[in-house]
Amino acid sequence: MGLPLLKLKQDCVTRWNSTFDMLKRIICIKDAVISTLALLQSSIDTLTPEEWDIVDKAILILQIFNEVTIEVSSEKTVSLSKKIVLVSSMTATVNTYVDDISLPHAVHQMAVSLKNELQKRFKDIEETEIVAQASILDPRFKKYGNIRLPSTPSNNLEQAPTTSTSQPPVSLLWKIYEDKVEKFKSTVSSTAAGIIELDKYLGETLIDRKDDPLKWWYERKHIYPHLYEFAMKRLCVTATSVPCERIFSEAGQIITQKRNRLNTKKASQLIFLHNNLS
Repeated sequence: MGLPLLKLKQDCVTRWNSTFDMLKRIICIKDAVISTLALLQSSIDTLTPEEWDIVDKAILILQIFNEVTIEVSSEKTVSLSKKIVLVSSMTATVNTYVDDISLPHAVHQMAVSLKNELQKRFKDIEETEIVAQASILDPRFKKYGNIRLPSTPSNNLEQAPTTSTSQPPVSLLWKIYEDKVEKFKSTVSSTAAGIIELDKYLGETLIDRKDDPLKWWYERKHIYPHLYEFAMKRLCVTATSVPCERIFSEAGQIITQKRNRLNTKKASQLIFLHNNLS
């Protein structure tokens, strides 16, 4: 069931790109098409000036969706931290066209429909804890997400090391009290350390969007030891199934009708090598 579903999604992306490219090409050769049909005196109905204008304006609106499709399809992996940025870009772009009263009615209705669909699908995206955390912990996009780190940092962040000093034996009278005090000190110090790290991290300048956030965190893991461990758990979450779909496509190129006697282990090794050496 999984393979047909991935193949369907891949076909939809391919079909979308083909449709958008076709619209762009027809606009680029508009004059040539009109002139050729006129010279040939063809019976084919040509588009009216109003319809040409609709196609032209529709391309402007659909451009942002095409760029997002290329963005999530071109990279080897797309981190979940990029999701809020992409959705924000699409929403802001569509809103400019919704407010444009000079657009043809059909194009304006398309913009409104796209805006409604974006709100329907992504209205709570910044309220989704894992998405917001991924955005905050990505040094490229940390300004785009709401700060929603765990409410109990002492359970999720590494406990701050305590200094071991020789203490006199505690009497039974004060043992329970001393245990509670030590537990409270440990919790407070860990929470405070996490807050200090987060505040310092948010004060860092944004890195270039083309830089590797994992490399950035690795180089600073000793500066932000608590946040580093948490960032490794969030930045590994992918936002698209494109890498998986590519592997399925590569498998189809390796396991062909002429090579259908490859055993499972050998096929797995070939797919692994093909995906990691290319």
